[in-house]
Amino acid sequence: MTAQSGQGKQDYKKTKSALRATRLKAEAKRSAPGIRDTILVIVAILVFLLSVYAFFYLNLSTEIDLDLDVD
Repeated sequence: MTAQSGQGKQDYKKTKSALRATRLKAEAKRSAPGIRDTILVIVAILVFLLSVYAFFYLNLSTEIDLDLDVD
């Protein structure tokens, strides 16, 4: 019976390490959406800034053209 108990402990240790690996994989999957959300927020901010820049660029360029036409 002692040999079987020793074998049981070995199996438990293997199972424990397998569970740890599975838990780490699950945590990595949970953190991946957070990274994706962060990237989406950064892209949204960049698109917003680009649209504001384009808006002012187009407005200022039409004012400059009007000034040239008046002269």
